[in-house]
Amino acid sequence: MASCENSFDPELVVRIMHNSLSIQNHFQLLLWLQGDFQEAVQHDVMISFSGAIGGNAYHYDIVSAIPGLRQAKLPHERIHRFRSDVHRRWAAGAGQVAAASIVAEGDNMGLSDLPEELQVMQHFLFHAIPDTRFKSDHLYILLRRHGSFADRERKLFELLLPHVDAAVRKIDGLPVFEPEQVTAPILLNSLIKSGLTTREIEILEWVRNGKTNIEIGMILDISSFTVKNHLQRIFRKINVTNRAQAAGRLEELTNNAPD
Repeated sequence: MASCENSFDPELVVRIMHNSLSIQNHFQLLLWLQGDFQEAVQHDVMISFSGAIGGNAYHYDIVSAIPGLRQAKLPHERIHRFRSDVHRRWAAGAGQVAAASIVAEGDNMGLSDLPEELQVMQHFLFHAIPDTRFKSDHLYILLRRHGSFADRERKLFELLLPHVDAAVRKIDGLPVFEPEQVTAPILLNSLIKSGLTTREIEILEWVRNGKTNIEIGMILDISSFTVKNHLQRIFRKINVTNRAQAAGRLEELTNNAPD
């Protein structure tokens, strides 16, 4: 049984790696992490830090489908304490991927001063990629409310982290406009397995939120003609013929998705 629990689905892993290459913006990163990546390593939040360890100048990103959390502006001194605590634990573990649990260790790992959505997180999985040239570490932390991270998830996180790191490094910060609702992870998995790319899912989300081709093109900085071409491919992949049917199919699948 243990060997089954620790085995990887090679098709899933390859698909995650391949889809990471097409990530072009922050929202696509969210879709990717909520899709197949979520199936591999379930989590509620990812927080990343880039900058000189021990210094006060660094950049952080919060990627989560929890409403409002991605836009949260965390006080520097508070997020700095959390970052320093997690990095210290990672370094103490000889730089290996590590997991921690508030329940098991009896402390909150510096989350007590952060938003309530983060304070309820109980389990952490973290690893860093050293940047020797610029004397810094790129620290990545997965957080979830329930269930400690298994050994299989640690190994998958270590395997996939270079792809997470590459995606985070090539995107800008949060955009001004984002869809108000985001498809549930189980449905995102279904759409990805149907052959939709992160760009196509992003466009489908905007259609679901009532945007026209022209508006979508302006938001994504592409032509409305390009949006139309994307939509034609989307229609074929999910077996519909128009925008209304596509939005309806998405709503239908969302309402029927298991909790």
